[in-house]
Formats: sequence, C-alpha cells, structure tokens
Amino acid sequence: MKILPINNIALNSQINKNNKQVKNNYSNNITDLNLLNKNYNQISFRAVSKESLEFVLKIPLEDRLASMFEKMENGDVILVGKSLSQTKLKLLECIDNIDTLIKRVFYLPEEKHKGYLGFFKDKDGDRQVINLNDYDIRLHDAEALKTDVLTANDSFYIYDNDLIIMPNNKEALQIKDKPKVDLTGYRKNFCKAVDFSKGVQEEIEKLNRKVVSQLSREVKEKETKVTFKDVGGQDELIKELKRSILFPIKYPEMYENFDVNKGFILYGPPGTGKTHIARALANEAEANFISLNGLEMESKWVGESEENWRNLFEEARQKQPSILFIDEIDAIGKSRGGTDVHGDKTLNQLLTLISDLDQSKDNIYVIGATNNFKALDKALTRSGRLSKHLEAKKPDLDGVRQIYKIHSANKPIDKDIDEETLIKRMFELNASGADIRYIINEAHILGYDRAGIHEKMENGTITGKDKRNFRINQEDFDKSIQKFIETREGSDRRPIGFNK
Repeated sequence: MKILPINNIALNSQINKNNKQVKNNYSNNITDLNLLNKNYNQISFRAVSKESLEFVLKIPLEDRLASMFEKMENGDVILVGKSLSQTKLKLLECIDNIDTLIKRVFYLPEEKHKGYLGFFKDKDGDRQVINLNDYDIRLHDAEALKTDVLTANDSFYIYDNDLIIMPNNKEALQIKDKPKVDLTGYRKNFCKAVDFSKGVQEEIEKLNRKVVSQLSREVKEKETKVTFKDVGGQDELIKELKRSILFPIKYPEMYENFDVNKGFILYGPPGTGKTHIARALANEAEANFISLNGLEMESKWVGESEENWRNLFEEARQKQPSILFIDEIDAIGKSRGGTDVHGDKTLNQLLTLISDLDQSKDNIYVIGATNNFKALDKALTRSGRLSKHLEAKKPDLDGVRQIYKIHSANKPIDKDIDEETLIKRMFELNASGADIRYIINEAHILGYDRAGIHEKMENGTITGKDKRNFRINQEDFDKSIQKFIETREGSDRRPIGFNK
C-alpha cells in the first residue's frame, strides 16, 4: 500500500553525516564483474576472504546501496540487514506490497545498521523502500524539506538525497543515485545475489499460455472434426469461403500474384452456424483454429485487453496457417466515440494488428462474426481490415432438409415418420440450424420419457436391449416442436427470419 504524507515538519536537528571517508585509491582497472553466481543455491560469503569482506564493509552503506541502484532492474529486490535469514522472514511478512515478480534478490550485510530494509522497483519503474521492521521509520524528503512516517511493512517512493531515519540508528541513511567512487569491481565482495530469473520467466510463459488458452479454444486432434459436409443450408457461403480462404491456404503457389484478402465478417441471425462454419473451414484447410468470444474478452480482461490481443495474434503467427475466429465481434468492434475509452483503446489495438496482418505475408486469416453488422465501427469493416462481408442466411427449404439429415443421421428414428412433412413444418417455423438440432435432440429425450428409459436408468434396470429397440417416433417430434414453440413464445426473442 502506498501511504500518503501525514506530516510536514522540518528536521529539528542537523542529521549527523560524519560517516568515515571511503578510500579514494580504488582501482579503476578492475573489469565489471557479474553480480550473479548461478552455482549458488543459497547466498554465501565463503568465496570472499575475511579480510576482503572486512575491508568492503568499511564502505558506507549508502555508497554500497548507490552502487546497487546503478544496476537495479525491474524484478530486483535489495535487502539490507544484519542477518539474511531474519531479513528474509521480515520480507515474507509484507511480500504483498511488492507489485512485481521477484527475479533477483541481492543481500547487503550491515553490522552497524540496526533494523531491516528492502528496496525494489515497482511496475512503473519507480524505486521504493519497504519498511521490514515492526516499528515506524521516517522518510525525509530532501526536495520538499518534509518528513513522512512509513509504518511497519509499508512502502514509499525514494529519490536522490532523501534520508531514511530509523529510531535505533544514530545516523540517517542517505539515498544516492551514484556512489562517491566507482564500486563496480567490488560489488561481488559486498553483495551476493540469487538469480531466479530463469525460473520466473518459465513460470511467466506458463501463465501466459494458460491465460491465452482460457481465451481461445483450439480444435484438438482427438475430437471429431467437423467439415463442410457437416454444414447444411449454407452452400453459397461455403463456396465463397473456399475461394477466399481455403484455396489460398492449400494452393499458395496459385495466388502469388494475388492481393489475398485476410479479413472477413460473417454476419447473420443467431443460430445460423457461423462458428460451426468457421471451424469446418479450419479443418478443411488443416489450419490452426483459434476461437474466442469478443464479449468475454472485453469484460473479463479490462486493463489487459490490448496485451491479450497481441498475444493471440502472436500465437496465430507461430502456428501458421491460422484462422482466428472472433465471435460477437460487435462487443469490441462497435462504433467509437462514446464514453467507453477503454473499449476504444482495445479496438484501436485490434485495428492496428489487422492492418499489420494485411500488409504482411503471414498465412493468417481473421474472421469476425456478428448478429449486428450495423453496429460495427466503419474503420473495422473498411478495405485493408475486415473488408469482405459474407452473410450466413437462414436456411431455405432445401437447407432445412440438409440440416435435418446431418443432425438425424445417427439418431434411432422410426422409419414410419413422414420426414418431408416434419422438414416443411420446421421451415415454416423459420427454424435455424441450431433450432433444428434442438428439436431433434429434444425429441430423443422425450422419447426416452415415453419409453420409460429414464425410469429404468433410475432403477438400474436398463439393458442393451432397451437401447437396441428404442425409436424416436412422430409423437416425440410433435411434443418437441410444441415445446420449441412454447419456449420461443415465452422469450423476448423473435423467430429467426421474422419479418413484419
């Protein structure tokens, strides 16, 4: 927690700064030494002679700290205290105040210094001190000539010439950006470090992959792959997708002199199979398929959306050829200019990524799906972005027939059912592909009720014979259609294809 200044008093007495003068004859010919010894499993000073350690500890702490500040990076933590083990325990008590991943830990022993301090750079790159003691310390702002109180386990910003005043120390600790002399060659003697950066980076990569995996749902090899044969009622749309995406992916040599379009919008009413079609396209093209929901991404990752979009495009780039499918793209691609500043920033990032893709030779295609095409920002649908707009229409009579055949293919349907009459009835209800699938599956469930299958499951008396003899009959379909009509009437949703 960042505390606010709570007083504005001048120091009552002059701070004693009579620290011993550091010797000025340090060698300038010593080459820069690496602070990190990767063989260290724990911090140790056994490699440093007692005389050498005693000598460097005569260098004032403020100069040793300043030398460390010169090389300090985000992810570094500098600890000061008499005992490393005790300093570590103190740090654990307030670890939540450090808002960055710890990659390297540096320890500066100090016999004369009573108390414990930690220093780190926050996520914005500002240097802070953290009070590791169970009592308050004071921070004197050299520029504003005021003193702030830093309570136990809290942190605050520090700058050049600020003073850290601790109640058990006679002398204040002055913050310096640079030491009086160059201590580069001596750092290995007064400071030891443990480098966790490799392990931390591996964990960051795992976390990033986990986050991206949660946002995207890639087709797994073990899953039954949907193809264009599994899509009904969209013959014209499939024909256009083959010409625009499938063939350029499968036969790139035939499109060397083409300016291949990389961005598409699939629009049409809900339930017309836009996601289903995009997945079938990816499988036909044997392309990596990344599917995500724009609404989910916008609402779930506020403040991080721009970075997540970059990660997704990078994932698609690494696994080319790729098809990136964005369902409900109107959630993030709606017209700009309102009060949603964050949404505008996210859209701007998406526009940039799509523009870069259009100008590259990457084998990546972006397909956005929407039920509300008119809501999309014009900059998203213009040339060079998602410029090709394809309509997923409600199925005509032949389309309903195709969809029915697809979803009923593996169902135990009674041969006495008048399927043509059933198909015409669903067409007259303006049923979409999703509606037809619902009607068939619901008829199957209602058939189990009628035949007592569910009751036998409940009693544990079900047999293989029950499954073999079961058939979905006309009564089951009649009840399913009636339930579908009642469900539609009970919702605010108009029938798909509804016209005034």
